[in-house]
Amino acid sequence: MVEVETEIATVSAVEARRELTELDVGTLFHCILFAYQKALKDILGTGSAVFVHPVLKTVTRISERQGINLIRGETIDEVFANLSRLVEETGFLKEFRFEKLGPERYVVRVDGCVWAGHIHAELKPKDVTCPFALLAMSIFEKVLNGKVRVADSEYFKTGTRTRIELL
Repeated sequence: MVEVETEIATVSAVEARRELTELDVGTLFHCILFAYQKALKDILGTGSAVFVHPVLKTVTRISERQGINLIRGETIDEVFANLSRLVEETGFLKEFRFEKLGPERYVVRVDGCVWAGHIHAELKPKDVTCPFALLAMSIFEKVLNGKVRVADSEYFKTGTRTRIELL
């Protein structure tokens, strides 16, 4: 009798499982990134910012080696316009826009992010940077050959707002 109950429980658990989707993977990676950022800040305070620039360089190096080619254009304005279009075409975001505040100063706005609705509600992120803003920062550094000022994102129900500027 115990064997039958165990077998039924195993079948029920297997039936409850489903395939892992791209959205599931994105959700997990968002969680991991936010958790790391938050843990670093809790332990190191403002000193945690020293890790951002090496991370941005790694993103740039990997995208170049893998031929992802996110940098398309001659000026940062052209690059950001093309990047907006590329990212929006993925369907993961409804809007990925850059607002120019001045020379080498922008705000990146993310809206309609497929992960925001549940990730922002679940984790209530603050004092961390949106992964899409980190991507934009890595491109900003590469195109302008400088270092960005580390900035946390403002989080909303369906997106974020993050300032991007050189140090």
